Amino acid sequence: MSDFSGFSSPAWAPLLSGARDRAAGASAFLQMHDEFDRDDFLKFFAETADPAKQCATLAKSFCQTFAIQLALKLGIPHGVRFDRYDPASDRIVVLVPLGTVRRLLDRCAEKRHRSLDGLRPGEFEALWDFDWEAGARQSEAVSRALERMDAVAVGKLLRAFASPGIEKKAIREISVEAAAQAFADSIDPNKYRAAKERRRREKHAFAFGRPGHA
Repeated sequence: MSDFSGFSSPAWAPLLSGARDRAAGASAFLQMHDEFDRDDFLKFFAETADPAKQCATLAKSFCQTFAIQLALKLGIPHGVRFDRYDPASDRIVVLVPLGTVRRLLDRCAEKRHRSLDGLRPGEFEALWDFDWEAGARQSEAVSRALERMDAVAVGKLLRAFASPGIEKKAIREISVEAAAQAFADSIDPNKYRAAKERRRREKHAFAFGRPGHA
């Protein structure tokens, strides 16, 4: 996904680690008895939260903002669809229909876009000859054009037409509440209950002078 710096970027910290820290403080404050402190909750979260799941939820929000911008700016509705978040590469993978690619290539001649980064629209003219009924049995020219229009080429095309600052806009539009929900949904409830029970036994053992024993 173009114009996405990755969740390892400091710009996303308020919505990721910030949500975790706020949740720990709120949990410690709202508990009925002063059984656990903020550090306890941070430990529970470290043991039971799934960062990739949290990131995937925020990645969907970024993709929605990008898609809306593409629709408003170029009149291409549903031009980009979220597929998945890849934690290994810290990238967002999207699905871009052929129709979107062709409409963006048509717009390249207008010059009202950012750099194409070496992409040559003329190399993809055969895409207009794509035969929907033929499926995978396309002409040689169409097949070559499809091979050239790989993930890197599609990324360059999207980047050329994305509004500058789209990532900052997406971050601003994700509310604190939405970030908190993304974090909460990433926690495994069974593991969370088990982590609290282990800590409860540790505290009980320590109170009775038997540290390290349940």
